[in-house]
Amino acid sequence: MKKCLTTSLLGLMVMGFCATDVLARTKKFESPDHYFTLSFFINPWSVGYKHRISPNMYLTGNLDYLGHREDLTFQAGAAYMVPRKFLIFRFFGGGGLEYSRNNGYMYPYLMVGTKLWIFHFDIVHPLMRNSKPGYRFGFIFSL
Repeated sequence: MKKCLTTSLLGLMVMGFCATDVLARTKKFESPDHYFTLSFFINPWSVGYKHRISPNMYLTGNLDYLGHREDLTFQAGAAYMVPRKFLIFRFFGGGGLEYSRNNGYMYPYLMVGTKLWIFHFDIVHPLMRNSKPGYRFGFIFSL
């Protein structure tokens, strides 16, 4: 409980300090309406879609193909894209529900990622006992 509270407070502080027009001389960032992601450098192969619902909030959906003998997972959730760049990276984070085709379970997950030009890197961690985080690295395109 203490970790969850600390993480939540830290996330709120980051969103507050990185919001647009908080600091002097900020550039207006106009986020695209849609993002399409393809990940195949690191297992699992993944296809994803992000749809903007407010200036920095996105609804997300991802299909992760783990292999024909393993599983196919579907993740649906929301992500917040930090409106400021840190060096050359644009960070985002969020969460949602993960559904497994073979096992039939549905668990929440947390996601943290970064976008750099046409590349993206995500870390997805299902919130279930004895689970390991998943990684995605691939291309991201704005539509």
